[in-house]
Amino acid sequence: MGEAALILALGKRERNLELLAGLLENGGYDVEIATSMSEFDELLSVRDDVALAVLDVDGFTEDIWKRCEQLNDRDIPMLVLAAQIPPAMRQKAVSRGAQTILEKPVDKADLQATIRGLMEYIRMN
Repeated sequence: MGEAALILALGKRERNLELLAGLLENGGYDVEIATSMSEFDELLSVRDDVALAVLDVDGFTEDIWKRCEQLNDRDIPMLVLAAQIPPAMRQKAVSRGAQTILEKPVDKADLQATIRGLMEYIRMN
């Protein structure tokens, strides 16, 4: 059996990230969490084994767009968790590399199923 896939999670709310990490770890994944852009950048610079990034955002700032582009440039798939997203913003996120966007609040079962689907897609490609 191989090593568990690494998921990098970014968000400002540490408690939400801890809950997300617990959910992912229970699903058999390794998880690194970042609560700041600098922490995220550091993890991304030292880890070359990131299989998926989960971005829990309150809005799309220039900092978030830059991270989306970095992930896209490294061919790291992204799952974005965000509150209501207007269609134009959704299209922009997809054009910058987001594979999937889920609107918050996210149902735990939907999140697990989405991540399983993304990881299966990653394994097949």
